[in-house]
Amino acid sequence: MANNAGAGNSVVYYAPGDVRIEEMKPIESTGDGEVTIKVEACAICGTDIKSYLKGNPRIKPPMIMGHEFCGEIIEVGSNANGYKVGQRVTMATTIGCGDCIYCNQGRTNLCRSAEAIGFHYPGAMAAYVKIPAKAVRQGHLVDVGELDSDLAALGEPLSCVVNGLGRVPIEKIGSALVLGLGPLGMLHAVTLRQKGVEDVSCVEFPGRRAQMAREMGFTVVDPANIDNACLDLSQGEGFDLVVITAPSNQVQSNAMKYAKKGGYVSYFASLPVGDEFININSRTLHYNELIAYGTSDSTAEHVKEAVSMLRKNPDAYRPLVTHKLSMTEFHKAMDIIKEGSAVKVVLVP
Repeated sequence: MANNAGAGNSVVYYAPGDVRIEEMKPIESTGDGEVTIKVEACAICGTDIKSYLKGNPRIKPPMIMGHEFCGEIIEVGSNANGYKVGQRVTMATTIGCGDCIYCNQGRTNLCRSAEAIGFHYPGAMAAYVKIPAKAVRQGHLVDVGELDSDLAALGEPLSCVVNGLGRVPIEKIGSALVLGLGPLGMLHAVTLRQKGVEDVSCVEFPGRRAQMAREMGFTVVDPANIDNACLDLSQGEGFDLVVITAPSNQVQSNAMKYAKKGGYVSYFASLPVGDEFININSRTLHYNELIAYGTSDSTAEHVKEAVSMLRKNPDAYRPLVTHKLSMTEFHKAMDIIKEGSAVKVVLVP
């Protein structure tokens, strides 16, 4: 039972550069409305990397990290309706208050009082994770069936992509340019193809990720060459959709000039506090009638769609899990990520 759970290691954040591997303390019995999950896999998110390197004001240390996870429910508290022991789930990990204007519109990711697993509640880089009652009550746990655990752990990051692409009439998008091939850039490229966009080009520096994308059939251009190559790649008009997954002021400032007239520009990547402003050409925005929009996080409905996509075509996403390591190898994973040879790194208990 969950009140005996605790054997195994956890990845605990204390401060920037101070993340420790610790034996997990036994967790308390599953309370009213709560659910306890035995973790099968937890992927490393870009936010985890930034927290490790630079810190994160949202984290209340010491805190177990990790929110991109899959696991099996081992205990269901009283009044935790809709879930059962043995069910395998992933999660929409940003939890709204459930009663504000945004939550009532189903946009829980925009809740001003939102809390998150791995930030406000202990995360899933551990043997077990307890899900708070308000997340259970709002349906944040999503069934993954028999989907492989490492792929199921992609449900949360993929849900953020689903959210962003859901903001455009995807059936009218014939061409797309993805600026940056980090994990979320790769997820965008694959998902655009899965949603029927025939022409997907990407911009990335030479290296393993660029090579990998080419092997998957995508056109990849060096950032130094995109200004000259843009029109040739887009039949002389620019792209229907430009997706920015690179946290770069210059990239975000230049993105609009790659869009077709009447096209869309997705500001998916954020910039750090204190360096968040960019310069854009308002004439390009105005005269080309562009639609530029932001997108952040996801809801349970986005996670459901993401899991459905993973289950429908797992082989399309499987290459993105490039490394699978033990929880105790968190620091090794950070070194691999810094080398630029990884896309998604999954940790297992």
